[in-house]
Amino acid sequence: MTTAAAVGRSRPRGETRRAQILDGATAVFLEYGYARATIELVVARIGASKATIYSFFGGKEGLFSALIEERTEHILAGFKDIEIGTVDVRKGLAHFARQFMDVVMSPDAIELYRLILAEGPRFPDLVKSFYRIGPDRVTARVAKDLRLWAQHGRISADDPDRIAAQFLDTVRGELHVRVMAGLRPDDLAEAINSNIDHAVRTFWRAIRPRSARGA
Repeated sequence: MTTAAAVGRSRPRGETRRAQILDGATAVFLEYGYARATIELVVARIGASKATIYSFFGGKEGLFSALIEERTEHILAGFKDIEIGTVDVRKGLAHFARQFMDVVMSPDAIELYRLILAEGPRFPDLVKSFYRIGPDRVTARVAKDLRLWAQHGRISADDPDRIAAQFLDTVRGELHVRVMAGLRPDDLAEAINSNIDHAVRTFWRAIRPRSARGA
């Protein structure tokens, strides 16, 4: 995640202030949880006025949605348009997986997932917003390319939306659950690489063109 400090010089003042507020709000949400977090705590953390925060985000729910959207945009920004007709599909899948894992396995993202799991039963609308703004958009982006590959005969995929969701779930796998539970492997990078490699090999066997099934 790009911090406000790292990008401040290249952003207009309003965007820089917005980023600073999001950085402070992320720290507050992770420290206090959604229920106990308040706009006043964010104000105290970064020195912004309540009026400024409300003008940007409209309140606590809008603030939380904005920080989820920021992380989602970070993932989607890495999903560059690819040459559907010529790109190696397995390399394309690995690229999607890498962009996804670079964000969802970051420490603050892990903490946000923990927050969602803890607060979800009390705030179901928060969970719905989280999935609509975050995971559902990433899944839809992967499904878009799967659908185009299928249309061009590069893969066999009757239900790209379902396959995209299953692929990302496999990429994340048990590793994500273990890390959320505090069982971080000694070599996280190697564990991530292993998950990506396994997911790509598994799904390629399932979706490769029928003409290549005997290869």
